Amino acid sequence: MPITPIMPKTPHSIIDSDGHIVEADSAWTDFLDPRFLDFVPRPIRDGEEFYFQSGAVEGFRMRARPETLSAPRKAGERSGGQRARRGAADPGHRLADMDLEQIGRAMIYPTYGLMIQGVQDRDAAIALAKAVNDWLAAYTAHDPTRLYGVGVLPQTSPEDALAEAKRCIEDLNMVGVWRRPERIPGTPALHDPGYEALWSYLAEANRPFALHPGLNGIVPCEELRHRYDDNYSAMHAVHFPMEQIMGLTDMISFGILDRHPDLRVAFLETGATWALAQLHRLDEHLELFGFPEKPKEKPSDQFRRSGFVSVEEVEPGLTATLEAYPDSVMFASDYPHGDGVFPGAATELLETKALNDDQRERVLFKNAERFYSI
Repeated sequence: MPITPIMPKTPHSIIDSDGHIVEADSAWTDFLDPRFLDFVPRPIRDGEEFYFQSGAVEGFRMRARPETLSAPRKAGERSGGQRARRGAADPGHRLADMDLEQIGRAMIYPTYGLMIQGVQDRDAAIALAKAVNDWLAAYTAHDPTRLYGVGVLPQTSPEDALAEAKRCIEDLNMVGVWRRPERIPGTPALHDPGYEALWSYLAEANRPFALHPGLNGIVPCEELRHRYDDNYSAMHAVHFPMEQIMGLTDMISFGILDRHPDLRVAFLETGATWALAQLHRLDEHLELFGFPEKPKEKPSDQFRRSGFVSVEEVEPGLTATLEAYPDSVMFASDYPHGDGVFPGAATELLETKALNDDQRERVLFKNAERFYSI
């Protein structure tokens, strides 16, 4: 039976602020120095389970098929219940799926690019980031009016991150850049003073920065694995909000957003309502204990100016979050990952009575236009 397209209740097409590609083998064969092929993250199937491996690093096992990376779920069903979508690696098929969803423009992040930060070898880590970005740029070139790449930054050093940010924005015409929020052993903290040049560059270039977590076992998460005995569901439930709470706290308590008022920062794939409580807590802690540098604005005002979060559904507390931060919440599909919904990624947001028309338009496209400056 054919699927009826979902028609938006707004005069403009929806913007997907956080979709994904799933890198094909050509990302590595065409763009990666062969010396580093052993570091490429690869899914290894083992009976009814699979795990990721990169070099000698082996992740935890997940009871699923590797194809679930590209197989979104139907609303109300378990993750990875459908067949893989060809749009994961084929931009033509992605555009057809976007048309079905009435998504006009998609901001695209990688999948294997969420795993390469676990690579400790500096040359290999930089080469992997470049390969992911080059393949993503080739993918989005299929229709640059609708497909926008967001480049991954190596976490090896602030200097490496700045160099790749410039390459992504100036040479590959990407709409922004991102990295993971974790403080990975052997790499500098997000608040390291060396990153000041990156924040200044992005603010001056009017290009945004995003923090995007992921859970794969390649990027170190030993404390979670120890605490939850490799229970993927328990680890996944905790990892994303935990890391974004810490990422937001890093950006605010160490003065990054205060020193760089023109820098825009998004905290993605974690929902929106966690930020409401954490910003209240940061305001309180500024009053109680102060921060290393006295800010010019309260944390909540800094976020209202520069911070963004994304939602895939109508979360409890979404209305309260939008009342406090009306310009900061964006729709994201997570297509084509197994925990994303297809078709109908935006149906709840389109049909809910919890949002008024102005809030709906802000979430579905206006706030994404502001964040990505498109």
